[in-house]
Amino acid sequence: MSRIGLVLSCEHASWTLPPGVDLGVSLADLQSQASWDHGAFDIANRLSEAAGIPVHAGAFSRMYVDLNRPPAHEGVVPLTSYGAPVPGNASLTAAERATRVEQFHAPYWAAVRRDVLARLRDPGAVLHLSSHSFDPALDPTNRQFDVGVLYDPAHPFEAELAERMMFALRGAGLLVRANQPYTGVGPALCTELRIELAPKPYAGIELETSHAVTHQAGGCARVAEALFPFLDEL
Repeated sequence: MSRIGLVLSCEHASWTLPPGVDLGVSLADLQSQASWDHGAFDIANRLSEAAGIPVHAGAFSRMYVDLNRPPAHEGVVPLTSYGAPVPGNASLTAAERATRVEQFHAPYWAAVRRDVLARLRDPGAVLHLSSHSFDPALDPTNRQFDVGVLYDPAHPFEAELAERMMFALRGAGLLVRANQPYTGVGPALCTELRIELAPKPYAGIELETSHAVTHQAGGCARVAEALFPFLDEL
């Protein structure tokens, strides 16, 4: 049995909206970084198949509800996303926002938390790997790398796993950066679980893959396959 259990998630897996919902957003914006993480689910699903475990995946656009923000965060039902206005959210009452969070956000977080807690019971430690992607065009000067690994350097258990992940990715010839293009301690599902579960052996690491890779033929497979040996050694 593995020494460290694995939980996989992909909060921004889809750009679609629930049936009948119109947020007043163009199709171009719905299919952009403002709405979802291109390729992130492809990578997570490949890891899921290799590990033989399910992946928790968001069903709808982050413009409808952002599953990678805490429930009380102002951006959980965003008025703008990556600079794109979301008119359909502007007129929501506080009660309507709360209902959306309760119906679509709370069950997702509860399912991930339940899976994490199960791995903490058996085998006793857990790596929660959350798959995301980023658009290098949003900051061309500073986003000239293939993959970012986001983690908390002050968390020794997590930092050690992150270093091993980065070693595996670099071994596949990928350009890797630690805590870029975002920090590993910003408002996110992994961050909240890390705080909630401390000091238990929970590692919440976010994998951020560049769209320059996810849009390449075989790019998502390359990232996932680079991690197979690392996951086998858990």
